[in-house]
Order: sequence, then structure tokens, then C-alpha cells
Amino acid sequence: MKTTLSSVLLFFSLIVFSNAQTQDGWSIPKDEIVMKDDQGGTAKMWVDPGFDYADLSYQGRSFRVFYNRNNPKFKHARIVDNDSKMQIGKGKGGLFGGSGKLIFVNGDEINVRQKNDPNGYEIVSPNGILFKVENHGVSPVKTSTETEFLAQSFFLFRRIKATQTPTSQVIVVTSIN
Repeated sequence: MKTTLSSVLLFFSLIVFSNAQTQDGWSIPKDEIVMKDDQGGTAKMWVDPGFDYADLSYQGRSFRVFYNRNNPKFKHARIVDNDSKMQIGKGKGGLFGGSGKLIFVNGDEINVRQKNDPNGYEIVSPNGILFKVENHGVSPVKTSTETEFLAQSFFLFRRIKATQTPTSQVIVVTSIN
């Protein structure tokens, strides 16, 4: 009786474990942010639970925004095309002195500077306001080109990274070199 029960239990456990391994690959659950424009088009951003990077889907293309080596300084800002794995944008300089630039491979350079308010700030480019935080919340700002939209997406990721903390399920490992 014991051998029959144990063999049946072993048989069912083998079936359960063999079916558990049949899924193709795995994925990390991410927080989704949907951005809409006036014409009804949408762009989606998925933020990593540890706030290390964000994936952006825009007009059939896929991008990743992050800080190089997870160093949250503007000069380490990076934008990568996920399809070609090519870096298409990077930060240079700083935001406070007005020397900040986002440089793109297509030749576009967006000079940016941060103007602080008592309850927020604005990221200003030569074409006007690029990103705005008022009353501690993100306000919608219209962009005119794809590079401005990518820059705005980076600043949205920067704001999320600065204001949120990873959940207790995420373990952040750092090392001092």
C-alpha cells in the first residue's frame, strides 16, 4: 500500500514538474506607463522594478533609457535602440549650469537646463519646456520631434527613479570599486 501510494505521488509530481518547465523563456514583471498624444497615438513605457532601466515602445520602434553603470548623473544618461542595440543618444554636462546636452546619432543636440520652482521644476530646451513637474506631479508637455520625445521619456524615467523606491522583492546589490 505504501509503495503504491508513493509511486502514484511520484508519478504526479513528475508530471507537474515536467509541465512547469515547458514555457518559453521568462520575463520580469514591469510597471507600465501609457503616454498619449492629441491625435490618439500612444507610446508605452515599461519600468524595471529596480528602476535600473525603462523600455519604451513608440511608433513601432523599441528603445531603452537608463543611466550608464546605474550612475544617476545626467552625463551618464543613455538611450539605446533595442532592435539594433545601438546607442542613439547620450547625456553630456550637467543640468544646473545650463551646460547639459542630449546628443543623438542623427546629429540632433538638445541643450537642456533645469529651472527650479518651489513645488517642482522645468527642463527647458531651446524650443521651450521639454519636461515639467508642478505641485510634485508630472505635467503633460507637447513635443515636436522624435528626439524631443525620447529626451522627454528619459526625464520621465529620471523622475520615476528619483521619487520611487524598489519593492521589498527587489534586491539591489552594489559594490564599491
